[in-house]
Amino acid sequence: MREGEKAMFTSVKQQIRRETLATVLDYYDKSIRNLSEAARDEKYNKMSATPFSFFRGSSHLFYYDFAKVPLAFDTDASHPTFIQGDLHFENFGVFEDGAGTIIYDVNDFDEAYLGSYLFDVLRMAISVDLFAAESGFDATRAIETYADTYARAIERYANGKDEDVQFTKANTCKAIKKVIKKAEKKKDAFMAERTEVRDEERYFATSDDLVPVSPKTAKQIKQAWPDYLSSLSEKHRHHADHYKIKDIAIKRESGTASIGLERYYILIEGADEEHDEDLILEMKQAQSAVPSLFLPTHPLFEDGLSHQGARVIAAQRAMVHSRDPYLGYLTIDGNEYYVRQRSPYKRKVKAKHIKNEESLIETLKVQAEITAKIHARADADANVLDYEASERIAAAIGVSRPLFIRQITRWSQFYANQVRFDFEAFQTWLTTRSETHV
Repeated sequence: MREGEKAMFTSVKQQIRRETLATVLDYYDKSIRNLSEAARDEKYNKMSATPFSFFRGSSHLFYYDFAKVPLAFDTDASHPTFIQGDLHFENFGVFEDGAGTIIYDVNDFDEAYLGSYLFDVLRMAISVDLFAAESGFDATRAIETYADTYARAIERYANGKDEDVQFTKANTCKAIKKVIKKAEKKKDAFMAERTEVRDEERYFATSDDLVPVSPKTAKQIKQAWPDYLSSLSEKHRHHADHYKIKDIAIKRESGTASIGLERYYILIEGADEEHDEDLILEMKQAQSAVPSLFLPTHPLFEDGLSHQGARVIAAQRAMVHSRDPYLGYLTIDGNEYYVRQRSPYKRKVKAKHIKNEESLIETLKVQAEITAKIHARADADANVLDYEASERIAAAIGVSRPLFIRQITRWSQFYANQVRFDFEAFQTWLTTRSETHV
C-alpha cells in the first residue's frame, strides 16, 4: 500500500474513532451521569493532560471496547469474579483499616461489579504501559512482572494461603514505605487543617475545596441519618451519641471519574468508652457501576446489593478485609450514597515516588499481590459468592502461565497504543466541542 493510501486510511480511522468517542462520551456523561456542561468541561480538561489521564477518565470506553471480546484464560460465564472495576496504577493507596493499622491497598470501589477477572488485570496492565512509557521505563518488563506475580499469587490463594494478608511497612517496598511514613505524620495535622474550634465547639474550616452546606441539605442528611445507622455492622456499632452530627461541609475537587457526584464531609462526636475525639466521615453519591452498563446483571445486584451504596461498601468489606466501623449507606431524594471514615492517611504512590525502574518493578509486585488478594477474598470467604473465585481463576490459567503473561502483555500493549490514538482523537474532538459551545 502506498504512503498516500496509508495516510488516507489513518485519517478515516481517526474520523471513525472520533465519532465513536463522541457518541460514547456524550451518552455516558450526559445521558447516564447527567453532568452539567461545567462538570463535563472540568472532567475533559483533566482527561486532556496525558494519555494516562485520558485512560483514567474513560473506563466506559474500555468496557465498550472489551466487554464482548472473547479472551483466553477467562473463567466460565457462570462463575464471575467480584472485580474492582476501574483498576489502574493510581487506584491503590494508603489508609487506615479501621482498627488502627495503616495499610496499602485498593482504595476506590465505586465501579465494583461481577465480571471477568481479566477486566481488572487488563485495565491495570494497560495503565502500567501508559505509566511506564510516560515515565521513561520499560513497559514490557513492567507488565510481565505484574502478570507473572498476579498468576503466582492467585494460585497461592487458591491453595488457601495468605488470603487475610495486609500490606504495611513490614511487607511492602521502598516507594510504598515512604508514602506510608509520610502519611503517618499527617494524622495529627489532618484535623487541624480541616476543622477549627469556635466557642469551644469544633466545625469545618472553610477552604477552596471544603465549603459550608446549605441548611436545606444539612436537614436532609440529618433526617436520613437513622437509615445510615441502621445499615452499620452490628459487630462494630457504637452507642447513638457517638454518631451525633456536629457539622457538614461540601467536598469539592473530586477525582476525574467522580466529577459531578455529590460528596460531603460529616463531623461526628466520636466519643465512647475508649475515645473522646471528633471524627470525619465521607458521604459520597454512588451511581451504577460502569461495568454494569456492558456486562450481564448478576442476581447479587438485583437483591441484597441493589442499592448502589450497599454495593460499594460490600466491595470494600470483601476486598480489603477492612474493619472500618463506619461503612454504611443511605438514600436522600432518590439519590444513593455510601459513608466511610475519611482516613487522615489517604495517600498514593505517584510518578514522583518511582525513582527508577527497579522501584517500579517492586511496586508492581505489591500491586499484583493486592489484585490477586481482592479477587481471592471477595467470594465465598467474604460470604459474597457461593464459590471460590481464586480456584476458578487458577484453573483457567492452569499450567500455561507463560502464555497467560504473553496474552496480558500483548493485549495491554495493543490497547495502550489504542489509548494513545484515542487521546489524539479526543483532543481533536475537544477542540471542536469547545468551539461549538462558545
